[in-house]
Amino acid sequence: MGEKKGQTEKLKYDFPTEKECQVMVNDKWYRATPRDFRSWGSKRQIIYNNPDRTQSFEEYEGPVYYWNTNKVCKEPDDNGVQYIHNMPFRSVIRPGEHKFLDR
Repeated sequence: MGEKKGQTEKLKYDFPTEKECQVMVNDKWYRATPRDFRSWGSKRQIIYNNPDRTQSFEEYEGPVYYWNTNKVCKEPDDNGVQYIHNMPFRSVIRPGEHKFLDR
């Protein structure tokens, strides 16, 4: 049998996933899954149902994670879900590799 492939780490949820999660798109609120909610780059809110059958809205200011990872997106853009493959590539030079650089 081979090694386990795919997602091996449990995703972090810093908010109550059983509540209704909403994200703002073009100045309108839309319901979102917890997985998309945690990766949304613009405004987010959580809806709480009160015992008196009213609803209260709480704007969520928690961390934005890259979609389907536990990596925090340090500079989210307002284009919706943040994907890690849209993150700018940064090359890391390891010791001994300086000789391979163009001069």
